[in-house]
Amino acid sequence: MFQGFGKELIPFFLDLRFHNDKSFMDANRERYLRDVRQPFYDFIGAMGPGMQKICEDMEVRPNKCLSRINRDTRFSKDKSPYRDHLWVSFRQSGTPNDGTPFYWFEISPENVNWGVGVWGESRAVMDAMRRKMAAHPDDFLRILPVLKRRGFVLAGDAWKKMQPPEGLPEALRPWYLKKNVYAQRMGASLEWIHAPGIVKRVMDDYIALAPLYWIFRGCVEEAMNQLDEQGGNV
Repeated sequence: MFQGFGKELIPFFLDLRFHNDKSFMDANRERYLRDVRQPFYDFIGAMGPGMQKICEDMEVRPNKCLSRINRDTRFSKDKSPYRDHLWVSFRQSGTPNDGTPFYWFEISPENVNWGVGVWGESRAVMDAMRRKMAAHPDDFLRILPVLKRRGFVLAGDAWKKMQPPEGLPEALRPWYLKKNVYAQRMGASLEWIHAPGIVKRVMDDYIALAPLYWIFRGCVEEAMNQLDEQGGNV
């Protein structure tokens, strides 16, 4: 059983933040594999059975779920070669990162957070969500008390000039305006990651958020079908 992330995890991230170069990583490669990658792999392994109960075709292979420690610096002004944080993402196997519903879990030296959402700005997916929201607002309204009770908040960039349709419930207006959308857990303590209960804590939230995941997934499938008919891409 996964017993929590070790106390060595955050010190490694901090050391890497202040010595972010190849020479440090070369000298500390074994430390990274032992204190960082393996605990994340163990966490993913512990989460896997529960994730596949939510969605039987969920990707749960650790090497596919864990972000890379190496940064892609080709299009960034920040040329630091390594990340000082890592995240796990659970998504339908074989799907791309952008425009796909996913659960995530992220640890940095400052905090831990997790949630569910759609990564990247996909107008087709969000338009599908807006159509569903306007036609079946109760599907979304039923989820809002769950989010509030479990400490989740709505996040994501929003359109500034878009106008929601008349009659849309006020509580759904922020959702309707999103360019991308995700529900993020607030108030999580970094100390939680060191306890065996972190798997149950995160999994309980993921299960509670499953209706939202399936709404997102349905919107993606609708957008893909529509764009296939038009010969476009999500």
